[in-house]
Amino acid sequence: MNDQDRLKWAFQQSPSFFDLLTTIRSRRVGRGYRIDSGEEIKHPVTGRTMKQGLGPMKFVSKKEPKPLTELEEALICWSACGPNGLCAWDISLDGGFHELTWIAGRTVPSPGNSLATDLLVINDRGAFIYKPTKERSGPIEIQSEADYDKVLQWYQDGLIQILDERPDVDWALRAPGAPHATLMGPYQFNMNMPGSTWFIPLSDSAWLQSALINFMDVWHFYMIDEWNGGRPAGLEKWIREGMLELPSTIAGEEQLIFQVEQFPIGCMVQNIRLATEAMGLGAWVFCGFNPDVLMGAMPEISRGLGFHIEAPNPKAPVSTGQIKIFGIEGVKEATYVPSPRYKSAEQLVKAWYDEKYGEGGVMHRGDNNYLRKVGAPWKSNKVDEILAHPKTRPAEWVQEALIAYIDYCVKNFGQWPVTYNPMQAHFGAVIHNVDEAFYDTYYKEGYINDRIRNRSKIWHD
Repeated sequence: MNDQDRLKWAFQQSPSFFDLLTTIRSRRVGRGYRIDSGEEIKHPVTGRTMKQGLGPMKFVSKKEPKPLTELEEALICWSACGPNGLCAWDISLDGGFHELTWIAGRTVPSPGNSLATDLLVINDRGAFIYKPTKERSGPIEIQSEADYDKVLQWYQDGLIQILDERPDVDWALRAPGAPHATLMGPYQFNMNMPGSTWFIPLSDSAWLQSALINFMDVWHFYMIDEWNGGRPAGLEKWIREGMLELPSTIAGEEQLIFQVEQFPIGCMVQNIRLATEAMGLGAWVFCGFNPDVLMGAMPEISRGLGFHIEAPNPKAPVSTGQIKIFGIEGVKEATYVPSPRYKSAEQLVKAWYDEKYGEGGVMHRGDNNYLRKVGAPWKSNKVDEILAHPKTRPAEWVQEALIAYIDYCVKNFGQWPVTYNPMQAHFGAVIHNVDEAFYDTYYKEGYINDRIRNRSKIWHD
């Protein structure tokens, strides 16, 4: 089979969703792995000495690692967050229609369609960030066999390399003075091994704070400072009926945004599991690692991914707000103020407004409008009517109020957001070719299916 045949099989002959649910489970032992061996080894990537105790399921794989192919990774990336037509945007104009940022759909839902979560990919070639294009061809992107190869093209065009080797993290990584405290999970001895691909959703969990436009304009609520007697957080001027009416604590609002931006992450990981189950690959999902170490916040222990890290903020009222990880300039950047990208509240709020309402934006009222250039979900006679409707724009005072609120947080707490680090990467999936011998030796029938045993007939020459 060639790659076109494999794509056709994936879209037309792979098992149904419900069939996949009957067999899906973690399979943590891949080719080249070991478990409970009682032997000391050097990690093949980092060179650190590691030893896992002897156990009743002692196993040392005799098979050479087999990395995922480009096509396999492309299908997994697409299933996680790939381009997928245009959103319906079926929201009442009287109910916060302008909360959505983008109309370019992905294979998973995203609050406010912020597209704030991309995919970190770590394999034998290094580390990459998969950032698919916002270009779309219509309501449905893949309509026939002629469109299948878009999946591979999106992968090739959207994969940005950030390291030319695997990051130097493994099960043996320890902090000084804590030799028994594992930073990367006590049960993940085979972490970051050759042949595996580690997929981790990477979220800028504060970009969705642009929803504050809608919160103030449509929800009519405002933030109060719970650390200073519950006073309005720079918003006194607009607290009145018809403008800002309902108070919320700073931490309460920030927890809301932080929480909802984690929902796409779970959806992405589940889609990855389902895709790998369909292809007969092994998957194990886990959060048993320190994402700050992985991203490079502790360079004395590990360079990690080498992200830019801010100095700890001593004015943060809670410890979770002290660290801000910026990321990589021009590739994946976190949203916070002050930062290398947004030095002031005014810069950030202007960027929010420009993205939605400026040149090229979805709600821009001129000719250079995404809906006119790329496509819209509505019939042509409705686009101009919707864009012209007054409810597609927030009230004029909202922009000034947003700047005042963020300025207040920066003045009193050193940074905004106040209570959390926006750059998050704490849940992902390791995908590998399974070593069936482990399961044949120790497990009852049913844990290894024909898709796993016979996958080479489809996925390898």
